[in-house]
Amino acid sequence: MSATLNGTAQEGAIAPPLTAARLSALRHDLRTPFNQIIGYTEMVGEDAEDCGDEPLNELALAVAAAAHGTLTLLTEALAGDPEQITPEYLAGMRMQVQEPLEALRQRVAALRAGVEGSSLVPAETVGNLEHVESAFGTLCSLVEATSQWHRHSGEATFSVALPRVEAAVLPTVVVEAPVVQVGAQKGTILIVDDHIENRDLLRQRLDREGFGTAVAANGLDALQMLEEQRIDLVLLDVLMPGMDGIEVLQRIKGSETLKSIPVIMISALDEIERVVQCIEMGAEDYLSKPFNPVLLRARIGVTLERKHLRDEEEHQRAEMKVMLAELAQERKNAHDLLLNILPEKVAQDLQSGHSAPMYFEDCTICFTDFVGFTLSTENMAAELVVEELHTFFTAFDMVMERYGLEKLKTIGDSYMFASGLPKRHPANPVNAVLAALELLHETQRLGERVDAPGWKLRIGLHTGPVIAGVVGIRKFAFDIWGDSVNFASRMESSGAPNCVNISERTYARVKDFFQCEHRGKVMTKDKREVDMYFVRGVQPQLVQDGTFSAFAKRYRLYFAEEPPSFPEFLLGAKG
Repeated sequence: MSATLNGTAQEGAIAPPLTAARLSALRHDLRTPFNQIIGYTEMVGEDAEDCGDEPLNELALAVAAAAHGTLTLLTEALAGDPEQITPEYLAGMRMQVQEPLEALRQRVAALRAGVEGSSLVPAETVGNLEHVESAFGTLCSLVEATSQWHRHSGEATFSVALPRVEAAVLPTVVVEAPVVQVGAQKGTILIVDDHIENRDLLRQRLDREGFGTAVAANGLDALQMLEEQRIDLVLLDVLMPGMDGIEVLQRIKGSETLKSIPVIMISALDEIERVVQCIEMGAEDYLSKPFNPVLLRARIGVTLERKHLRDEEEHQRAEMKVMLAELAQERKNAHDLLLNILPEKVAQDLQSGHSAPMYFEDCTICFTDFVGFTLSTENMAAELVVEELHTFFTAFDMVMERYGLEKLKTIGDSYMFASGLPKRHPANPVNAVLAALELLHETQRLGERVDAPGWKLRIGLHTGPVIAGVVGIRKFAFDIWGDSVNFASRMESSGAPNCVNISERTYARVKDFFQCEHRGKVMTKDKREVDMYFVRGVQPQLVQDGTFSAFAKRYRLYFAEEPPSFPEFLLGAKG
């Protein structure tokens, strides 16, 4: 070991006073080699103890004890008022520390002899001893350079050129050491420090504790690694060139993706103000160098355990959020399915517990029927009949949706719908006739397909009062009752293929919009003679300009609202 001590004071002519920040940085620089000496020596001792070499372990304990004692001496010497730390004071301090440093040198030399004389310790122990010797050389150079401290007092950190013994070059990033449990949690720890020896020291210490490790030499590399890798905990040095640890901490806690990662600040700084600042910014803890291995293990274990609990809570919240979303979707699906069966208001009433019967004094009921359906399907396979009905009725459903009408049910080949319920609507007869004409058009269009069954549609409508509601408790369905329903059915059965047959009451409500043909008195199935009308199309004067503008104008005038969209084919319909 080539480092020596010189007690001669080298004083400048005029020495500017040391600032508090400058003195703090100097204490930091002195504590850093002590951290390395103590940390690597402890691991040499652990290796010796594991191998059963007790004498070597005692030598390592002696080095660590001497380093702790010397560190305490220097810390107390530099703990006073910065203005009192004069060049003369520092010269005296160098003289005072000569003997402890010499004792530490001798113990390090004895440890070297002990390691070289042991056949039990692993090769890594020799490398750690070299780190101890290198750190001791740096420490001696720092102490000898105290005469220059005042000459560089304008600098924030100590930058005196030092003859430094470098250890073997270590890789800048080491990842994925074997991971074992700490309490109930495993973890990968990112070590961020600009000193390669500090990084290696912590990496070895954590690897021995069974943690996975990754290391970064600066703040930018650390932030990039946090974005790219799964990291459970960050050990972050406070003083680093460029982006210091405070700024890195600020960026971590300001990031939505990184803020949940716990950070323990590490530093040779010993000011309580800096500790408080880091904790207030979101750091989990603060550890001062040199580390106590037991304390380091405990702090990391507690921090990872807290993170594990937070992760579990977050996982449970995420699962709950998914479950609530699935439940909401299931409720929506159930509601949508209910709306396919029942009108919206009725569905809402049922979901709240009860749906009372409703009386509608004015609505238009429509029945449709395929003429000769039974005869035409005698030679059709059953599944083809169902497929054809599905095709036609799906088209009919789309018409209902366009006009906002309520499909009630299908019975065999009969399709039943109502206009004006459950929402009361004064234009319900006009809207029903428009929809009926479009049903005829859809039936004719679908009949033009190859292999179409050639069905023709018969439609009947009547306007009047009905009672509506849901009966039963199983497989319930919305239905309507009253003489108006029966009368609408008679309009359908008394009609003709490809025609819309309406009652006199419906005719009175739609005659200003549609051209109708009076059929006279027609005998119904129940032996009643009633006036009926065929709807032949829109009133010619309402579409004479080739648009529905006149029709829409009258619609707005009669009903004080915008009309539904009208089918284009009616523009060319002849009366």
